[in-house]
Amino acid sequence: MYRYMLTFTHTTSGETQFTALDYPTARPISSVEDVQLVTLHLRTQGYTAPFVIAFSLFTPADKAAS
Repeated sequence: MYRYMLTFTHTTSGETQFTALDYPTARPISSVEDVQLVTLHLRTQGYTAPFVIAFSLFTPADKAAS
């Protein structure tokens, strides 16, 4: 499991909001396609018009589990 600090904007009540959260995922974020999947996931979680600004890996996958 990978854990990222994810920073993104989204719209709430017509206002732009900035949010940062702990984002766990089974696969690494390593391409534009991965960021698009994260954006889609944020939409399914109720965020309106999410736009990923940055992400930073803070827990890599356990190599022993591979």
